[in-house]
Amino acid sequence: MFMYSTDAVRAEMKYRQERIRRDFQRPFWFQRKLEQRPSAQCAPELRARPAM
Repeated sequence: MFMYSTDAVRAEMKYRQERIRRDFQRPFWFQRKLEQRPSAQCAPELRARPAM
C-alpha cells in the first residue's frame, strides 16, 4: 500500500520544480534581451537605378 497518492506526488513534483526554477532564475539584469534588429530598409530594387 502506497503512503502517498499519485496526485499528491505529482503536485509535490510540480511544486518543487517551480521552486527550483524560481530560486535559480537569473536576476533581471542578466536576463536575455531580445536582439535589436535594424529596421528593414526600403526594397533595394525600388531604389536601384534603372539598367538603361
